[in-house]
Amino acid sequence: MLTNIFKEAEILDKNKHKDLGLVPYVNYKFAKDVYLAPITYEEMLVANKSLIIVFVKDTEGTIYPSVVLGGEESSNLLLDDDFVWKKNYYIPAVLRCYPFGVGTDGNNNFITLDVESDCTVVNKGSKIIQDTESFTDHGKKSIDFVTNIYSNIHLAKQFTDHLNSLGVLKQAEISIEKEGKKYTLKNGIYIVDENTLNKLESRKLKKLASMGYMKLIYAHLFSLNNSY
Repeated sequence: MLTNIFKEAEILDKNKHKDLGLVPYVNYKFAKDVYLAPITYEEMLVANKSLIIVFVKDTEGTIYPSVVLGGEESSNLLLDDDFVWKKNYYIPAVLRCYPFGVGTDGNNNFITLDVESDCTVVNKGSKIIQDTESFTDHGKKSIDFVTNIYSNIHLAKQFTDHLNSLGVLKQAEISIEKEGKKYTLKNGIYIVDENTLNKLESRKLKKLASMGYMKLIYAHLFSLNNSY
């Protein structure tokens, strides 16, 4: 997930990384090539005010809610010339986790750290590890944040799985027009088919509402009108 933002991701190790500290990053240059970012379903209710929300199928066939940041042939369209995130556009939490991430070996998940990040420095900044046995308060907060975000992104699969089981997702092509240029997304992109949704039996619609999914569906549909 978002492996292209990491220069040199390593499994976080209390001994190996005990001398590393974090300094605030001044821009989002690390995300300059990101045109899709996964989000939690809680984020959908905030991100829909400024970003386009779609559903993306990954290489393993899993579908996640994601926000569109650019087209397949473009870089991140929400960064200015200095790689600063443009005002009034939501910044996905998964990018705010950086330089931390979550990796897996197929059986277990683990916290990773980009040791080549501009905000990861030796003997400077806010230390992550107090000693080889424990994390600092700053380290704990960072790890709790990334763990929570990635866990909730995984939980969003329950939402998309339910939509998929109802047959209301359809493949789509998303187009963004910006400064006279057109950017497109079409590989593995899905949106809710309103016609199919409206034809669902009332009991299925009531279940969507009782599960809190209808508000997420409307957030997604509303977001498709956003422009960059």
